[in-house]
Amino acid sequence: MTQPTPTFVPGAVTPPVARAIIGASMSPYCPGLTLESCPSPSADSLRQVIIARVKRGDTRAMIEADLERDFGASVRSTPKAEGFGLVGWGVPGVVMLVAAFALTRWIRRRVAVAA
Repeated sequence: MTQPTPTFVPGAVTPPVARAIIGASMSPYCPGLTLESCPSPSADSLRQVIIARVKRGDTRAMIEADLERDFGASVRSTPKAEGFGLVGWGVPGVVMLVAAFALTRWIRRRVAVAA
C-alpha cells in the first residue's frame, strides 16, 4: 500500500510566513518530525489550514498560539525564551563557554610543557 502524496510542496506558492510556521512546528501526527516533513494526511490537512490562515491575514503569533493551544507545547520545536525555557536557551551557551575556556587552558599547558 502506498502513501498518498502530500499536496504540500515546500516553496510552491506557499507564503514565506506559512513556510516558517510549518518548518518550525513539530508534527502532532508524526512524533519527532516537523510538520514540514511529516507524511501523514492529517499533517497535510494542517499544513493547508496554516497556509489558508496566513493568506487570510492571520499573524504568525496567532497561528502558533492556536497550534499550541490545540496540540500542546510539544508542537513547539524550540522552548519559549521565558521561565524554565530560558534554561533550554542558556545552558548550551554556558557549556560552550566553559568548554572553550577549558580547551584554551589545556592547549596553553601543552604548549608550555613542550617548550
